[in-house]
Parts: sequence; C-alpha cells; structure tokens
Amino acid sequence: MLKCRDIESMASEYLDKNLSLRQRMAFKMHLFLCHNCRNYIRQLRTTIESIRLMPQKQPIVIDQHVKNLAQQLKDSTQK
Repeated sequence: MLKCRDIESMASEYLDKNLSLRQRMAFKMHLFLCHNCRNYIRQLRTTIESIRLMPQKQPIVIDQHVKNLAQQLKDSTQK
C-alpha cells in the first residue's frame, strides 16, 4: 500500500501516464482511500491545466512611469 509521501513523489509520473500497471493500480487504490491525496491530485491537475491555458509570452509593457522610477533608482544609487 502506498503512503501519502509516495503519492506526492509519483504524482507527476501518474499524471503523465508514466507508471506501470501495478504502480497505477496502487496509486488509484490509495486515491480511493485518501481524500487528502485526491484533493492534491485534483489541485495539481488544475494547476497544470491553468498553466497550459496561459499565453506563451506575456508582453512586457514599460511605460514612462516605470522608466522614471528606474532612472530615480539609478540616480539614487550613484550618490
């Protein structure tokens, strides 16, 4: 029988479907019995899906206010 620590260490392999049949069955049995680990796997799936839905690149917007703050910081460190 797997322990919660085993579930934590095997979670990525489970979600990537990289476990053997025996490991997968033991993993699922533990999830069936352990509410906390079911929640952990559910949250991990949600996190992975959220990351997949994010745009690949976020444009960096530097407006004049940010440039002024950077210049003030630069000036203050030079004194």
